[in-house]
Amino acid sequence: GMAASLEELRNHPRFNELAAVVAENPALLEQILPALATTHPDLVQAITENPEEFLYMLQDSLGEEGDEGEEGEEEMMQIELSEAEEAAVQRLAGLGFEPDRALEAYLACDKNEELAANYLFEMMED
Repeated sequence: GMAASLEELRNHPRFNELAAVVAENPALLEQILPALATTHPDLVQAITENPEEFLYMLQDSLGEEGDEGEEGEEEMMQIELSEAEEAAVQRLAGLGFEPDRALEAYLACDKNEELAANYLFEMMED
């Protein structure tokens, strides 16, 4: 059931990245969910049906790192990317987006460059 999906979400390799991005910018969750829905519809269903549990899990996953005060901020976005992934983020930034935004979108879209580009352009139209 849903508990299983939430458990799966917590164990999802991308969950901590998602938690980090959403912690930085909670409004991003609204835009991340549609992209996530295309790749992991069951996870999105679990999130939308259990928003409190999901937020609790997000805070919980950040809890381990979240107690260091201000200087902890910097390390959080130090996500290891391969050269190919770096290049993809560079290309997205080259479309006229801030590198941080490009990186966030790329990670939020499960490292799918095409989805990330669509996502960034949609954000601009808002």
